[in-house]
Amino acid sequence: MQIDEGEVVVRWLAGRGSARGVDPARIALGGDSAGGNMTCVIAIKLRDEEGPALALQMPLYPETALPFDTRSGVENRTGYYLETAGVLLFAWNYIPQGVDYSQPHLTPLNEKNLADLPRTLLVTNGFDPLRDVGHAYARKLAAAGNDITYINHEDLTHGFIQFTERSRRCLEATEELARHLGVALRK
Repeated sequence: MQIDEGEVVVRWLAGRGSARGVDPARIALGGDSAGGNMTCVIAIKLRDEEGPALALQMPLYPETALPFDTRSGVENRTGYYLETAGVLLFAWNYIPQGVDYSQPHLTPLNEKNLADLPRTLLVTNGFDPLRDVGHAYARKLAAAGNDITYINHEDLTHGFIQFTERSRRCLEATEELARHLGVALRK
């Protein structure tokens, strides 16, 4: 499963990456959409299994739960880059047949204990069916005492980092993420 592969990479970087110039104290993990889900899940797994500490997790518009009963899932059900029904395709391709999709290692919003997770930069967008589940996850992280920076771009859609060549606004938002990442890894 992709989550296992991502976890192995982080563990390898922490244990052997210094031979290739990797500072094990400055490993960040990030991804967008499904990759945001995997980022959240891997951070939880590393904490639970006493793995290496991440310097930062950066889930961008993550799928932390299926958004079908959220306001953003209804508002953004059609007409944008990611439509609510498109999340079904994600679930179909990502979750093994017959597996309980509500378990926290697939649906991180269902994790009961979100304490002691790495510093987080979490981004959501106004025109995205995943906005509300990402925002709910950010609130749970903050309530658990984690260091979190939450950014919501009301004027952007899911996947905006892919549109930087055609949209000045998407480029500006992506450059803002790069600045936040740089600051976080300097600390």
